[in-house]
Amino acid sequence: MKKYFYPAIFSKEGKSFNVKFIDFDDIFTYGTSFDDAYYMAQDALYNMLPEYKDRLPEPTFDYMKIKVKENEFISMVELDIVEHEKKISSKTVNTTVTMPEWLKNLADIKGLNFSKVLQEGLKKELNLL
Repeated sequence: MKKYFYPAIFSKEGKSFNVKFIDFDDIFTYGTSFDDAYYMAQDALYNMLPEYKDRLPEPTFDYMKIKVKENEFISMVELDIVEHEKKISSKTVNTTVTMPEWLKNLADIKGLNFSKVLQEGLKKELNLL
């Protein structure tokens, strides 16, 4: 899992901003200011994760070639899946781990904290450290 940066077309209408994504045909939102519209754009991306999670499109990187109207501009909107998952699911869960008895005994003798070691190992394996 990694960060994605998706280009979005922001169009100003009065004091509001409409947002549509270049890489998603079905994600639209708006905000009452640019900051609000950007926040809503990120929220729209996070809300679509269950639908696209296993098949997120690669972000368009040649977005500078896209022609926009006079009242439009393109801004990259960050989608940080790891940070999002941390926010929505910070509760701890129990999990069962299978290992050779001799390894568990040695770890017990050394006083190792299994949860800490497992979490650190998973973070390292997932490049989260």
